[in-house]
Amino acid sequence: MGMLAGLLACGREPDAPDTGLPPVDVRPMASALPTLRITTTNGVGITSKDTYVTGAFSLSDSGGLAMGQGTLEIRGRGNSTWTMPKKPYRVRLTTSTSLLSMPANRHWVLLANYSDKTLMRNDVTFELSRKVGLEYTPRSQFVDLEVNGSYDGIYQLTEHVRLGAERVNQPELRVSDTSATAITGGYLMEVDERRGEDFCFNSARTPMIFCLSNPETLNDPAWARHRAYITGFIAQVDAAIFGSQFADPATGYAAYIDVESAIGYYLVNEYFRNVDGNLRLSTYLYKKRGGKLTFGPVWDFDLAIGNVNYLDADRTEGWYIRTAPWFNRLFQDPAFANRVKARWQQMVSDGTLTRLEEYIAARKAYLGKVQQRNFQRWPILATYVWPNRVVTGSYNLEVAAMTDWLWQRRQWMDAQLR
Repeated sequence: MGMLAGLLACGREPDAPDTGLPPVDVRPMASALPTLRITTTNGVGITSKDTYVTGAFSLSDSGGLAMGQGTLEIRGRGNSTWTMPKKPYRVRLTTSTSLLSMPANRHWVLLANYSDKTLMRNDVTFELSRKVGLEYTPRSQFVDLEVNGSYDGIYQLTEHVRLGAERVNQPELRVSDTSATAITGGYLMEVDERRGEDFCFNSARTPMIFCLSNPETLNDPAWARHRAYITGFIAQVDAAIFGSQFADPATGYAAYIDVESAIGYYLVNEYFRNVDGNLRLSTYLYKKRGGKLTFGPVWDFDLAIGNVNYLDADRTEGWYIRTAPWFNRLFQDPAFANRVKARWQQMVSDGTLTRLEEYIAARKAYLGKVQQRNFQRWPILATYVWPNRVVTGSYNLEVAAMTDWLWQRRQWMDAQLR
């Protein structure tokens, strides 16, 4: 019997239930979390994913001590998440600023994590990504967010995925970068069947659709050579993966793909059974200047770790990510399959997975002290929110359901990757 099932059978929660609280107090107050306050110009609403509104922000620590302020632009973001009551946001500061000890930048994201009632799936994913060793993992911090004087709940203030020295560390292409070396990078792209960027193109060999978020101007006529380069390069990757000599380390897929990053990406997504991670959506890749196609950073895991009820992504047994066309082919190479197995066994033996479980317990203790106000603002713990696998009725049981699911998933993968 799993931990959650046992708790339900006994009719109790891991800790005291978090119900029966008084109405939420939305007045400015000290918090166990830092507080980010945003005031839009003339108090206008943030109602568009396309149009920024101007405003100002102030940031204070958990004791109410001021940590910074400035002006900004803010708009909505997300796909299905934008349709939910608790909205996610894209923030563009007027001046590059360090927030909560994260490196200075103008570009930030506020993740709402509305359908993830643990509030931590994206945070836990970032932690595993760092432990696995992907080159760049977005930094983030939890904050209480107030917009125009109204408390909006706990948000995850997160680095926006973009090129930069402290983010995806590749040079930004200029239109004049057409030499044989310069034109090779950097390109930041997302596999996105929704075609969410101005310039997207189809793989000739798979259903994958590649959308370029950097450079953002690839549709302009002046960028024709760069368009030709990156579409041609992905065609070469496809040809190498599906060619008869695909396992040849000199001429096959390994000549075009950073294999170590592919393994790290695969294991994070497979372990967490990320519903979008099978090379359909929210898969970032970047082409290094003079280098290979690299997987990462990880992104968009609020519907992972058992928080979904479609495409069989709720199951703890069975492969999910390796059914994607590229990974299906890579696993036909015994060398790749053996490297994945060895990397998983290392994660078990060196304590990576155990430390991740300890991290989740620590995050539960941390957020457990502050989550009540969020769920007074958004009283959904006993309500189905698309696409929840379970509805438990309390924060503690939500975390228990997630950890129970993850434990069962680990047992299954351990058995397969011995």
